[in-house]
Amino acid sequence: MDPLSAHPSFWWAIGLGLFLMTGELMVPATVFLWTGVACLGVALPLALLPDFSLLSALLLWLALSVALVVAAKLYNKGHLASGGRYKAETPPNRYGQEFVGMTTTLKKDSSEGQTRVDLKGANWGVKFPKGDLKAGRQIKVTAVDGIYLVGEPID
Repeated sequence: MDPLSAHPSFWWAIGLGLFLMTGELMVPATVFLWTGVACLGVALPLALLPDFSLLSALLLWLALSVALVVAAKLYNKGHLASGGRYKAETPPNRYGQEFVGMTTTLKKDSSEGQTRVDLKGANWGVKFPKGDLKAGRQIKVTAVDGIYLVGEPID
């Protein structure tokens, strides 16, 4: 008997599909996920069609796997390009750039041209190139210098 013309049980397809989807936990690239889902999709014809051969099941699994992986990649590419899932406020590696242009009030005096302010729930160091400022003074963040924000008093 030819092994490719054998009639496999649908339980093999379900077991292999679950095994492949479990492989996604170890190698997160979504390839194992979609090949596992395709394998589960092959289980239905195996269960409903008694003359469905192993060769037909393998070809169907291959076609479904390729179609699902390509569809997922195209969906993610279009979805990410449109800003659907991830939209950064500032470009990556631009530490503190989102604060440029913001205004705040100093809660304590600056000493040696530096103090700390609260912006968006975080405590930031601010430098003042024009000298020290007193508490209660309004400032505007104008630039970023390393890990410090640069501020100027608002007149």
